[in-house]
Amino acid sequence: MSSRSVLAGLLKVVGVGAAIVVALAAVLLFLILHHVNVPENGDRLAQDLGRDRADEIAEILEPRGSSPVDAENLAARAREETRGTVVLLGWSGDSGTADGAVVEMAIPVRVGGMEGGWFDAGRTEGMAVTCWRFVVHAHDHDGRASRDEFGCPSELHGRVPPDPTPLPSLGPDAEATVLQVLDGLPDGAGPRAAEAALRGAFPEFVDVAVEEGSEELVAAVGVRQSRDCVVGIAPDDEPAWRYSGFDRILLEPGEGGCGPYLYLRPVTTH
Repeated sequence: MSSRSVLAGLLKVVGVGAAIVVALAAVLLFLILHHVNVPENGDRLAQDLGRDRADEIAEILEPRGSSPVDAENLAARAREETRGTVVLLGWSGDSGTADGAVVEMAIPVRVGGMEGGWFDAGRTEGMAVTCWRFVVHAHDHDGRASRDEFGCPSELHGRVPPDPTPLPSLGPDAEATVLQVLDGLPDGAGPRAAEAALRGAFPEFVDVAVEEGSEELVAAVGVRQSRDCVVGIAPDDEPAWRYSGFDRILLEPGEGGCGPYLYLRPVTTH
């Protein structure tokens, strides 16, 4: 092959390479000019923000205990936690059933426009409404309720849920009641007698457990759903007192809950 042919081949390769470089530079220039001259789409941003808001609401609706909650209460919770910024479309069911508690809502999001500047085209005003169906099961504790987006109805007729039913709780006098019952036990009373006396002093939804320690009775009275817990210690021949030296994280769903072990068999959480 002659030197002239080799040179021609090299020039051809260089020419193709140069053409590729010019083409890439042109594409890059187009992208820069597009970014500089075309404002960000406000509607698209509002839609993305609506999806982010749905993720937050899914965490709000995550079960706070293992006891079933009806959809009406969950709808009220969503409205309260979002300060009325969502449109509730409907609710049905109970988190303790196979189908779960279902809450449907529309999430409207509006974003303001922004003027552009050097190398910044700004943003257009935007508005988007996304609609979501949240399903809550009492025994699923994965950090958030399940959710699915669906097409919004042509007209949004929101519903306002009634005030949520208060969660069952021990009440403000629980500590005094526990200590009074323990102090009123006859000499030599065991765990069974103490448990019976405490059950008679509280409603049926309250959990009561009593164990005997080395020189004392240890009674735990609580409501798992509201994370209430009073641990009473009744030493022999001494007034009963309340023990509060446990980490309240142990009252959360999936943990040990309210029980005599909090005093008798302490758990280290950190």
